[in-house]
Amino acid sequence: MNEGTVQSVSSESPPPPAQAPGWEAFQEALASALSVLKEECLIVSAKVGNRFVQFNVCPDEGVFAESVSNAYLGPDEKLDVGQLAELLSLGWAPPTRTPNAPSPDAATKGSPNHFREFPRPYSCADVARLAVRTLTGPLRVGSPAELEYKAFDEAGHPVTLPALPIERLPLPPPKVKPPAKPRGPSELDRLRAKVLAAARAGTGQGSLAYDDDGALRVPVGNRVGWIRPYQRPQYVRVHIHLASDVDGGKELLAQIHGVNSRLPVVRVIYKNRSVFLGVDFPALPFRAEHLTQAVTLLAQFAEDVIEELRLPAETEKVKN
Repeated sequence: MNEGTVQSVSSESPPPPAQAPGWEAFQEALASALSVLKEECLIVSAKVGNRFVQFNVCPDEGVFAESVSNAYLGPDEKLDVGQLAELLSLGWAPPTRTPNAPSPDAATKGSPNHFREFPRPYSCADVARLAVRTLTGPLRVGSPAELEYKAFDEAGHPVTLPALPIERLPLPPPKVKPPAKPRGPSELDRLRAKVLAAARAGTGQGSLAYDDDGALRVPVGNRVGWIRPYQRPQYVRVHIHLASDVDGGKELLAQIHGVNSRLPVVRVIYKNRSVFLGVDFPALPFRAEHLTQAVTLLAQFAEDVIEELRLPAETEKVKN
């Protein structure tokens, strides 16, 4: 329901018009029906035309009531100046937007219909009294027999209100979404399959598979390396671990910068006190020979980088 500052309305309403038989009982029944609604909507409408009052009920907040505006009425049903004045005298606020206008944010009051809010704690008897006075007054409904209702929850499921002595208008059946078409492999899935096939062929490990982090653990020279495909943009990263527990002081970072400025393609990376040597290559399209070249370059430069950076000798070797 709408939130925000409640529009003030006059506490003085004109005396109710003389009502045809049956309205008093209908008013009591409507109050009873409103009292059982929980996060649900009730629309009471004329069987002919489009005159209606509706209520969005949220027990923890209140009732947001609406009465039809001319925006929803045909030429023969338009409310005249006198009827509009009656709505104002009953406490209805005038519409604040057209039906096609964007809905306001939660802090903005408004509706394309005439509206009135009953904040918590509210009286269902007061809401029902307003509804009957609106139906019999400005909306010119002669008898409860001319009315019907529909009620539904937030998901659109119908709600039956036995207390209301009027016909329930059936709701259209909910639209059934067609079953989703099976999704084919994504671009990343296709790239991962190509990389895996190339890695298996290059290592001779037919059982090679991606780990939980989406990487392939492979031998790179006499060290352990990892191959990981990426999607946007499509590229493949191959890297090896050179050393752990390395103090990343200014001297080391300057040395890494010097190595990176000299080496072609491969890059030294310092992260979380560990040093890695890696290479990225584009994979659109993916070429198996590019993967072979990346692995060869890492194996070729690893020892030189370790010696130049004077890294600790503890490195993870491939077990024979």
